[in-house]
Amino acid sequence: MTSIVHLLDGACVAILNGYRDGRTKPSELRVSPSGYESVARVKRAEVSRGNPLVLLDLDVVVDHSLEGDKTAITWAGTPEQESQC
Repeated sequence: MTSIVHLLDGACVAILNGYRDGRTKPSELRVSPSGYESVARVKRAEVSRGNPLVLLDLDVVVDHSLEGDKTAITWAGTPEQESQC
């Protein structure tokens, strides 16, 4: 099972590193399929009401190139994506 704590930790590190590198707005949190399921399980009530899956005020999307607790951030206005954490 993928750990929400590890997902959050990785995402926070990636966001802070992005800010330090001069990026301004994270837009998506990319997670592995198992990470997506873990977040969806915790936020089951929100999803059942038709709300999008959101964590840290970012849309959560599946990235099949990621495994386990790895996360990556997509930044608004830039084609580059944060390296995996």
